[in-house]
Amino acid sequence: MPTPILIALLCTLAVHYILAVATIYLLLKDKLTKDGKATVTLIVWNIVILFLPIIGPVVYLIYRQTAKKN
Repeated sequence: MPTPILIALLCTLAVHYILAVATIYLLLKDKLTKDGKATVTLIVWNIVILFLPIIGPVVYLIYRQTAKKN
């Protein structure tokens, strides 16, 4: 049975992903500046924030596989 801390963490991550996806969607719809540089920067930043929690476990799994081969 999951602990309350694990449930709270999963809920926080779920809300984080929903907000990040919604923000990217809104940024793609809006034009913040005439040249679009601020929009592109914000979209890239939100994509980085969206995938940051995934990068850690993936790197560990890759490291684990390479360590087992050695």
